[in-house]
This record gives sequence, C-alpha cells and structure tokens, in this order.
Amino acid sequence: MTGTAQTPLEPSWPGLTCEIEQDGDTRVVRWRDADGYLQDLPDGTATARWFYADGRVKWEEHWQAGKRQDPPDGSPAVRRLRPDGSAKWEAHYQAGKLQDPPDGSPAVRTFRPDGTVEEEGHYQADRLQDPPDGSPAVRWYYPNGTVEREEHWQAGKRQDLPDGTPAVRWYYPNGTVEREAHWQADRLQDPPDGSPAVRRLYPDGTVQAEAHHPAP
Repeated sequence: MTGTAQTPLEPSWPGLTCEIEQDGDTRVVRWRDADGYLQDLPDGTATARWFYADGRVKWEEHWQAGKRQDPPDGSPAVRRLRPDGSAKWEAHYQAGKLQDPPDGSPAVRTFRPDGTVEEEGHYQADRLQDPPDGSPAVRWYYPNGTVEREEHWQAGKRQDLPDGTPAVRWYYPNGTVEREAHWQADRLQDPPDGSPAVRRLYPDGTVQAEAHHPAP
C-alpha cells in the first residue's frame, strides 16, 4: 500500500510529500520534496524509515536532494537497528557515496548485540581505501576486541603495502599471525621477490603451509 495521506506518526510538512508502504510486518515511510527527491525533514528526521511491527525503527536513511548524506551533526546517514534499539550496522555518506567522516573514523561499522565492533571499513568516494596513516581499510574483530582479520586496499582493490606487507592477514585470538596473503591490484599473487602468495602459520610462528600464485 502506498499513499500520501498523513498518519498521527507522520505530521504534515509544507512542500514535502509522505509515502507510506506496508511490506509484510514492516512499515516504510519516505519523504520527498517538490521535485520528487528524497529529503530529510526540517527537524532532522531521517528521509526514509523502516519500522518493526511494534513501531520501533528498524532502518533509517538520511538524504539531501536525492542523495544519501550524513546529517549536520555527523551521525551516520544509514543505520540498521535491532529490536532493542541498538545499532547493528551503520554507514557514513557524503553526496551519495560512502565516505569516512572528517575525523577519520570508518565509514562503515557492524556491531554485535553487546555493542562491540565486529567489522569496520574505511571508504573514500565509495571505494575501500586505507586511511592516510596506512592502517588497514578493513578489519574484523574477535569479541574481545583483538583483530581477527585485516585487509589493505588502494582505490577499491586489495593491494600489498609498498614495503611488502601482505594485503591480507588473519590472526589467532592471542594476536599472532595465523595466515597471510599477498595481493596485487586485487589479484592473489606472489610478491616481486618470488615468495609464496599465501602462508599459514602455527601459533609459534613456524610455517604450516604455503602456496604460490604466479603472476599471469
């Protein structure tokens, strides 16, 4: 069901049209400006919101002139929430593209039910990109907060660092390297020195297995 009629939950705003849909148990509300573009409300309310059956927000998105956009307070443009209201996933956007906020924090984060970060990714203009300090663009974390896996990306492609550091590494819970893989321009590939593209290590650091992936 789609319509422009207002409900007690959706007051009237001059110049904006409200669209309401019912998709199974999920209620969807979107607002558009006079040109038909998705547009946040004057009070900062998100342009598009999906609601659980009990009325709590399930998903919300902030838009400006038809493009996803972080609101002025710097909060994420997109958030997915659990029934208890805690964040499950959030993403920052600038002019419709995934983009790290000015403070350098990750553009995208996924959270566990207890609030700890499960995964995070840094983006520049919609592409995964290592931050200026050279830290990995993507990281996954164990529940205790230690790094489980990390990946280096350049302009949207997995890429070893200039010093030869592998693009991808997996870690044991104690922080030692469990596995590492070399990538060149998003291709699994032996590094220039001819060493193996992939190595699996025992917890004491000795090699368990390795594999070569020559350049094409």
